[in-house]
Amino acid sequence: MAETELKANYDDFACSSELNAMDFFVRSIVSKVVSTSLPVVVTAVERSGDGSGAGYVTVKPLLKPRNNSGDGLEVTTIPKLPYFRLQHGKAAIICDPKIGDIGLAVVAKHDISNIGGNNTPQVPATYRSFDPSDSFYIGGFWGQAPEVFIHLEDEGTIKLKAPTKITLEAPDCEVNASTSFTVNSSQINLNGPISGGGSSGANATFSGDVKAKNISLTTHVHTNVQTGDGTSGEPQ
Repeated sequence: MAETELKANYDDFACSSELNAMDFFVRSIVSKVVSTSLPVVVTAVERSGDGSGAGYVTVKPLLKPRNNSGDGLEVTTIPKLPYFRLQHGKAAIICDPKIGDIGLAVVAKHDISNIGGNNTPQVPATYRSFDPSDSFYIGGFWGQAPEVFIHLEDEGTIKLKAPTKITLEAPDCEVNASTSFTVNSSQINLNGPISGGGSSGANATFSGDVKAKNISLTTHVHTNVQTGDGTSGEPQ
């Protein structure tokens, strides 16, 4: 005989009346067959690429059910849950889940297998209800210290950080800075024609030499130099 005294999950008033007994009975049934949301960890990710919509994840619940002895039972994975991506129309922020992420599996009321991204109402494929397999994954809880991020503060600052590379791609890129625009780099490459000018007529200052078609701004010479008040020829 087991040395541990086991107790049912009811209090002293559960059997005090028929109503209390029925209440306990209903609650016991509901707690076993109705799932609402589950804290989970991602075990696999199915991505469709940057040019497609969000994909699916396989997750494992982080809370174990208990047996009659109070011991935790092993949990199994829940496959192919659609994961959340911040997207409106064709505009999206792509930051898809990774294995090991902690999130929440939000359980739908009915079977969602007939939806599959279709925005037309469908009849549920089966009669199952509140089943964990009919969940949507929302991630980003706890997590590691980020190394690639967009940091927005309500004080008015935005910081983009990428240890490797940041690429901006558009037919036209424009930066409007009313005070100053600063670029700090050990090497600055500009590929393409350059034009400049300003309404204030401010000067441009360079600490090193400037060359145009291999003609130095600081060491070039002039042709047809004459003494007196004459002007020199073109630089060469």
